[in-house]
Amino acid sequence: MKTLGKILGWIVLLFTPYVSFFEWKVDRFFTGVKSTDRLSDIKGDLLYLMRKNLIVVNIWMERKFKGYEYLSKGKRREMYKNAGKISEKFLKFCEMSKIDEIFVRQEIKENDLTYPEGGTEKIIFLRKMADFLQPENLYHYIETSSFGKLLNDPDKEKLQGDCNQIVTLYIYLFSLKYDINELNIKLLPEHVCLHFRNIDVEATNGTFTRYRESTDVLPVTEIIATNILDIPDFREEAVVISPRMMVKSAQLAYATSSLRSLVEKNLNVAYENLGNSAYKVGDFNAAIFYFGKAGNMEMLKACYGKEYNSLVDKVSFVKTVADAKKYRSTYQRMLFLAQKMGDSGLEAEMRKILAGM
Repeated sequence: MKTLGKILGWIVLLFTPYVSFFEWKVDRFFTGVKSTDRLSDIKGDLLYLMRKNLIVVNIWMERKFKGYEYLSKGKRREMYKNAGKISEKFLKFCEMSKIDEIFVRQEIKENDLTYPEGGTEKIIFLRKMADFLQPENLYHYIETSSFGKLLNDPDKEKLQGDCNQIVTLYIYLFSLKYDINELNIKLLPEHVCLHFRNIDVEATNGTFTRYRESTDVLPVTEIIATNILDIPDFREEAVVISPRMMVKSAQLAYATSSLRSLVEKNLNVAYENLGNSAYKVGDFNAAIFYFGKAGNMEMLKACYGKEYNSLVDKVSFVKTVADAKKYRSTYQRMLFLAQKMGDSGLEAEMRKILAGM
């Protein structure tokens, strides 16, 4: 029966945009996040998904919010297969590696860093990871890259990505053996690095260091907001992201980031875009809602005026009290809009009409 159920499940997936049920879980999480959510509210669910498979989380995020056309179901299956190959090669590399505590202690001492007592196994694991992904070995740095380039077939070509992407891969490989919640990230000017117990791991060149220009050590979950806000890969064709999806993307970044003041600007820009789209097609209720979210008082007032004028046209033929009564709700809305505009003359006129009904 279990086999039959599994077969039926995969048949159902054929008629969905998802490669797996886990992709569906990730999508449901992304869709369900609201701007009113705080990181503390959703961190448990987000960490669960990241621990389960950060590769899938990040790929689905790029498909949903970056709109890269190449991320078809077939391509994603291929990438997930490559992720499995990368994992297998890395774990075999770890078994053969001669790196030990003495080696890592010496490196940390030479770099004038503090050895993470109690974290020996994990720092050795990170050192092996850095050796595995050395630029001269398997990894090649390119700026502003999509995550997909990092999931090339490791038996045929190098993995290509920028700092965001390689840090994401480090976190994923760490999750193969340890809890990713033990990791942090550190945001630098136009850069991001991994952080583990007072040691900065520069993933782009596989070194242990300390960046003095930043002391902000952030939760590992911050990599999601960082990747969402990253500049899209100019090399990739992408579908046009709808204003509504841009808002959802900004809401997710806002909810998953502890740097809310930094991300809030992006959320407001997304609300502005959605407000402008609604305004252009005359959907004033939606425009008022989104401009209100963005705090754009000038456009709010413009919406009130534009909607008021549209309602004036709607009742322009009204000549009698009997006709006016049929449009009572319209006049009530016009009264509301007049109040919002602060136009006492129009407000008085609407009160007079409503009183005469």
